[in-house]
Amino acid sequence: MVMRLIQKGSRAFTSQQYTILSAAAVIAIIYLLSAFLGFIRNRLLSGYFGDSIELGIYFAADDIPSLIFSLIVSGALSAAFIPAFTKSYKNNEKEGWNLTSSMLNISLVVFLIIGIFIMIWAKTISQEIIARDSSLTQENLVLMASIMRVMMLAQIILIFSSFFTSVLQSFKRFVIPSLAPVFYNIGIIIFILLFIKRLGVFAPAWGMVFGAILHMSVQLIAVKKLGFSYSFSFDFKDKVVRNVYKLMAPRAIGQAAQKFLNPLYTNLALFISAPSNVILTFAMDIQMLPVRIFGMSIGQAALPILANAYREDDTKEFSDLLLKTIRQIIFFVLPVSILMFILRVPLVRLTIGARKYSWEATVMTAYTLGFYCISLVAQSLILVLARAFFAMHDTKTPLKISLFAIFVNAFTAILFVRYMHLGVWSLGFSYALGSIVDAGLLFYYLSNRLENLDITKFINSINKIMLASVIMGIALYIPYRALDVLIFDTTRTIGLILLTGIVSVIAFLTYMSCAWLFKIEEFNMIIVTIDNRFLKKGFLKFQGQGSDQPVLKSED
Repeated sequence: MVMRLIQKGSRAFTSQQYTILSAAAVIAIIYLLSAFLGFIRNRLLSGYFGDSIELGIYFAADDIPSLIFSLIVSGALSAAFIPAFTKSYKNNEKEGWNLTSSMLNISLVVFLIIGIFIMIWAKTISQEIIARDSSLTQENLVLMASIMRVMMLAQIILIFSSFFTSVLQSFKRFVIPSLAPVFYNIGIIIFILLFIKRLGVFAPAWGMVFGAILHMSVQLIAVKKLGFSYSFSFDFKDKVVRNVYKLMAPRAIGQAAQKFLNPLYTNLALFISAPSNVILTFAMDIQMLPVRIFGMSIGQAALPILANAYREDDTKEFSDLLLKTIRQIIFFVLPVSILMFILRVPLVRLTIGARKYSWEATVMTAYTLGFYCISLVAQSLILVLARAFFAMHDTKTPLKISLFAIFVNAFTAILFVRYMHLGVWSLGFSYALGSIVDAGLLFYYLSNRLENLDITKFINSINKIMLASVIMGIALYIPYRALDVLIFDTTRTIGLILLTGIVSVIAFLTYMSCAWLFKIEEFNMIIVTIDNRFLKKGFLKFQGQGSDQPVLKSED
């Protein structure tokens, strides 16, 4: 019996997921675990450093390494590499692995060249780009440069991981790639706990390096089982390799432009005050939870299935899948955004509240989080809508839209902080405005391109979801205020946990009851998915066991 459980557990990690909802469910559960560890990491950081200058510098130091990584690899890789690898592997397994090795080697060399430049000029970059016009001292800038050099090492290791992630996703193995960030956070947490007193703020920085090694190692084992064979090749003249980079270019520019907002936001936050960068980072981390769990998981699972529908020239199926995916995201994210908006203060206190994290910083973090919540649906939809264009082999349209949205974002952020002298919360508001513009334009151009879109049915479904969410919000707010004032002592952690837990359960039951009453289709899909996976097939049984082919099916 024990061996049977072990075998089932092993298959759960290496099996294929064919439908968007089933694959997204697997990814979302692991994202939730990763997010939980991320909150533990942030809680430790706030506990040791509070809203200090040192922690603000640590967060700021990561902007440039992340920007370079996004420019060379990051999300652009999955958009262009997965279709090319899938096609090459089907033609010839060796050809597929050679493509992987060539692109890995080329990307690594390019990153090393840029990385060496960054490491040499780290202090100048810190002074002239990230902390320009801030109140940071020369000692602060030297610290930022030193941390930045350490973080560059982590990004080099993550290049390997990114390719392994794309390979596993090509085979529809979503569990291990989603699990890798869990190990990444574990690495950071271990170094914080073991070395914080000796290394100070360098402990989480070196933890990123250790976490990156774990992130890579767990995926290396998985791709080796699929037959990956590394070769020291730089076949840039290969037509497939050049075509992948050609497709990657627009997406890479878009990713880099999006990441450009990070140093801009950091600069503006540091312009306000060094602790403002800590507030902004923590608020962003909290609001990213539903975006990762629902937007990233569903978008990541949708790309290969949408690509398969488009490749088979089935425009009706493509359109139906797209609208269904959009509805699923709105069904999950809209009520969560309302829940987070109402419970923003308890959430901040539970996740990063510590003795060294001041009450003023807690209130401002919650205030900033409230503005981020406005765009949670838009942020999540961007991840699916952009991938719909990628599935149609169009990376230029989302790039143009993204650049315009980034302009709106940057313009409003600079206007709010530099000229209107608003607080750090205004950066959350400007980010929300840019995200809404981005999602709106993506949907507009996508709907104009596609035929057979049943917009009437789509709008009716969205109206039901919105009504259910509003009812949930009202049902949530009343007991929240009553319990907060009359029942629980929220100055203590246990009271805060009970308040948040009880109110969240009330919100969940209210929303699901409304979804059942209004006959919202997504509610029925959840019931069917739970019934098929947990009741009929058993908890650890997955679809597609035993196949090592990156075959894409479009059933949903």
